[in-house]
Amino acid sequence: MPTDKKQRLEMTVSSLQARWGVRAIRRLGQNVPSVIPHVATGFPDLDKVLGIGGIPRGRITELIGIPTSGMATLALKIAANGQASGGTAVYFDLDHTLDPDYAARCGVALERLAVARPECVRQATTLLHDLVLGNGLSILVLKIPTDLLVSGTMAQNFSTALARVMAPLARTECALLCLTALPVNSSPSLKHYPAGTNLPHYATVRLLLQRERWLYKRQDIRGYQVQVEVVKNKFGPAGKRVSIAITFNGVVREEHP
Repeated sequence: MPTDKKQRLEMTVSSLQARWGVRAIRRLGQNVPSVIPHVATGFPDLDKVLGIGGIPRGRITELIGIPTSGMATLALKIAANGQASGGTAVYFDLDHTLDPDYAARCGVALERLAVARPECVRQATTLLHDLVLGNGLSILVLKIPTDLLVSGTMAQNFSTALARVMAPLARTECALLCLTALPVNSSPSLKHYPAGTNLPHYATVRLLLQRERWLYKRQDIRGYQVQVEVVKNKFGPAGKRVSIAITFNGVVREEHP
């Protein structure tokens, strides 16, 4: 191959790697990092089935479930782990349901947590893009109201925003965590997943959460057991399931039979 063509190829490969990471395209013989940057979930069994020790940085991870399925608690625990080395987290609280006291009980350092409450979808998508471009975050949690995904216009705007952040996100150490709520009266199944968004396509990891049973201490309910199913995973096998226990004091742990 002539030198100029080889140089152009080298520049193209380098440019693509800068945008999408070395695993997206590489020269034969080029070493690939054996450890993928990640944030631990706080549950060794879940980290193990994910294949890399947690959720990937520079990628999108989606948590799916009905309200009270444990999505928000798991997200807060992951955010706390992302802050463990001094990192900063941003929580998009579009429906104004974040409880700072509960977040603190889940281990989140409130002094390194910023809460975003944009006034509209357009403002939210713009802020999301600007935060990713800022390249200074460890965790970005985006809690998505159901009506955002069922409305044709809003769902399309959201999909466009995700497409815009994919490349800059891949160049950061930030893990983007999207929480998708299924309809309240539905079963925790992907059959009830709202149509109209490309989030399932863009997500590297997708986890479906389902409350299995209540946990009691004497006659009082102290929490509930949640099954986490890996429905998509680009770094490991899908279909694996683990159970975790969530108590009302913010403490979470793995639940074994």
